[in-house]
Amino acid sequence: MAQGDQVVFQRLDLAEILGIWRHARGRIVGIHQQQGHSATVDVKFEGHETLERYLADLFQLVH
Repeated sequence: MAQGDQVVFQRLDLAEILGIWRHARGRIVGIHQQQGHSATVDVKFEGHETLERYLADLFQLVH
């Protein structure tokens, strides 16, 4: 994943809990690499504030 990539949640249950429409597409607006830990990402969804420091594994790229 790279900044600007369009993504959707892989886990629809999490999207619903966060109040985001299950097929809403967001954009990666930040990537945080930490040595020895999984990368986290900041994702901006239209109509929602930026979700900060979510595990990248929760999202899939939109092709």
